[in-house]
This record gives sequence, structure tokens and C-alpha cells, in this order.
Amino acid sequence: MAGDGKYGILHVPDFSDGMSSYLRIGATPDDDNTWRDETDGNRITTTRGDKIEVIGGTYTMKVLGRREFKATTEVEEGRIKEGGITFQGRSEIEFVKGPRGQRKIRETTVKGEVHSTYHGDAFEYHYGPRLVSRTGDPNTPTPIEDYPSVMTENPTIVSRTWAKSISSYTGSAKLPVPKITEETWAETMVSTTHVKTMTDETTVKGPSKESMKAGSITSTTTVEQTISDTTTAGTIKNKTTADKIISETRADTEDEMYGDADSYTKGDSKTVVDGIETTINLGVVNEVVLGAMIEATLGGEATLSVGATANATLGLETSISVTATLEASVGPSLSMGPAREKVSLDRSKAAPVRTNIAAVHLMV
Repeated sequence: MAGDGKYGILHVPDFSDGMSSYLRIGATPDDDNTWRDETDGNRITTTRGDKIEVIGGTYTMKVLGRREFKATTEVEEGRIKEGGITFQGRSEIEFVKGPRGQRKIRETTVKGEVHSTYHGDAFEYHYGPRLVSRTGDPNTPTPIEDYPSVMTENPTIVSRTWAKSISSYTGSAKLPVPKITEETWAETMVSTTHVKTMTDETTVKGPSKESMKAGSITSTTTVEQTISDTTTAGTIKNKTTADKIISETRADTEDEMYGDADSYTKGDSKTVVDGIETTINLGVVNEVVLGAMIEATLGGEATLSVGATANATLGLETSISVTATLEASVGPSLSMGPAREKVSLDRSKAAPVRTNIAAVHLMV
């Protein structure tokens, strides 16, 4: 007996076949376990004070719980592995090699439904080469009701925030983020913002590109006071391709342009002014008409030219004035052509007046 070690066995009479409870301390020749505590029935342990357990090896606890789920806890080298109904699998903590070859701990957890409530301050700090967040699964079949064996289901996400203030910072001037990519795919998107004041500022050092493709676009802007839009650029290029453009402005308009202006219209052009139109040109006006030109004035017409005026017409020019016409020219006027016919009506004479200019007629 001395060579077999010290042990004690506490035998309890069998209540039925296979039902025995005992407590054994020490090892037997056919069993290397130095401690075995086994109970076939219910067990209640009460500790009225501190309890310290020092385990030099691996610690494993399994709880069957009289149902299909099994809860296990295993501790080995300071790592904890758990499995049960709340994890839907296991929670593992293991040692892995870090980016610089150091030894660090990695925790892997799979959970079921979780409700968390925090009262007080909450802090989260992430340091490491990657931070990946994923919600849902792109391969989950829909509708999920037709696939009862599939465990994954894409959720409905509702996010609501009430706070005294919200501050969000990404990168900094000293350490900016090298690249940010945002991509959104949705069938319907609704965005509503209600604020008292709003400031939006974007600074792009390099080129900026923005594109939109849509079936139709409706934009409505309502401002009670003033809209101020300032654009500063070396060159501005605007290109619009459409079947028809309809523009309506109901306001007094002031347009100032500094620099040369070049306009080209391919097609018919019509301008209707319901009111008084005043055009002032401080400089030389060059008007070239390639084709027929018809001008009709119903009302008074006053033309004032201060400086040289040059009109070149290649084709038929017809001018009809059904009213009094006043022309004042301060400066030389040059008309060139084989013949020019002027018809006017005098109050006392009904016969037309014909003037032929065969060469150059200079009037000062």
C-alpha cells in the first residue's frame, strides 16, 4: 500500500444500477487522476467566505443542462475558450504572432442575441493593422423565410442618437488618411436635414471629379434672403446636352461680364422683349449677316452711334419701319455698294424719292 501512494475512497451505496457517488483523493494503480469528484445526482456547494483555486494545468468545465446545447469553458495557458447557447459556437482566446513578431492574444467570439446597456462613460480604443466591420452577408438568400436551414439573416438597421454635441474627425493635417473610399448601393435613399445654420467647406488640392446618372432630377431651393455663389477658377467649361432646355427667371437681372465674349448659335434664334430695350456699346460694333435679314420695328426707334459704325450685308436686307425713325450719327458713315434705294413718304408729296449711289458716298 505504501508504494501505491496515499488515497482515500468514500463509498456511497448504489441506489440503482449505475448510480454511485464518491469522493476520492489520491491516485490508484489504474487511474492517474490525483483527485476525482463525481456525483450522479444533484449537488450543492456552499462556501461561506473566500475561495481560491490554483490550477497548474488545463481547466475544463462542461455543462449539459439537460438540453441540446452544451456549455463549455476551457482555460489553458491563460487562454479562455467558451462555448454555449449565448455564443452559438465558441469564444476562443489564443496566442498569435503580431506584425513585428511579438506574441499577442487574439479573441474570436460568436454570439447569439445580445442586449447591452451602459450607464456612464464608455471608451473604445483600437490599435492594430486592420479594423474591419461587417454587417449582414451578401450571399444570404432572400426571402429568408423560404430557407429555414440558413442561420444568417441580413438585419434591419436602426440608428438613433441624442447628444449634447457630436464631433467626428477623420485624419488630421499632420497625419491625413492616404485614401478614403465610400460606396453605397440602395434602391431608395431619403435624406432629411434640419438645422439653424450650416457651414460646408471642402478643399481639394488636386483634381476633383463629380458625376451623376439619373432617370430624372428635381432640385428645389427655397431661401428667404439671399443666395451668394462665388466661383474662382482658371477656366470653367460647361457642357449641356439635352433635347430641350427651358429656363425661366422671375426677377430683376443684372449681368456683368469682363472680358471677350464669343457666342455661336446653330439654328433659329428669336428674342422677344416686352418692354424697353436699351443697348449701349462703348466701342466698335461689327455686325455681319450672311443671308437675308428682316427687321421690323413697331414703335419708335432711336439709334445713337458715337464712333465708327461698320455694317456689312452679303445678301438681301429689308428694313420696314411703320413709324417715325430718328437716326443720329456723330462720326463718319461709310456705305459701299452698286446701288442703294431709299423710300420715304413726305407729308406733302406721295411720290417716292430714289437715290442711286454708284460708287462711294462719304457723308460727314
